[in-house]
Amino acid sequence: TRRSSYLELAVTTKYKSEFLANMSHELRTPLNSVLLLSRLLSENNENNLTKEQVEYAEVIQSSGQGLLSLIDEILDLSKIEAGKMELEYQPVMLQEIVNDMKLLFTPMAKEKKIDFLINVDEQLPSQIETDKMRLEQVLKNLLSNALKFTSQGSIQLDISTLKEI
Repeated sequence: TRRSSYLELAVTTKYKSEFLANMSHELRTPLNSVLLLSRLLSENNENNLTKEQVEYAEVIQSSGQGLLSLIDEILDLSKIEAGKMELEYQPVMLQEIVNDMKLLFTPMAKEKKIDFLINVDEQLPSQIETDKMRLEQVLKNLLSNALKFTSQGSIQLDISTLKEI
């Protein structure tokens, strides 16, 4: 029964991955049109839109880019589950990751009146070898969830070596 459960899981995962890949393609096609048209509107080359209308087009553009990123993340997760994702390890400055997270989440935390802190263990090397895009994707998911579910106080990201518990 253990073997049949494993096979069922493998088949289910395969179908789910195929569904997500197909769905992401189906979602991207109309989304690309929305992005193109909103960009053209926001450029206002004919100068026939009000400032407010241009801002609306920019919001549509920004939101569309956000949706496109979400679709990419879903597809990436699907690839990881199916074992088809290749990690791209490269040297990355740790401070670069810290700066990216600060730039992205400090304004959101300020808006919610929540403190946002990042602590880096001084004993860590200044450079690490990692897949920067995937690491930042994980950190973004964790921090955005922390912000979403925190109404007061603070959110703290501690970057250190794994310590024995």
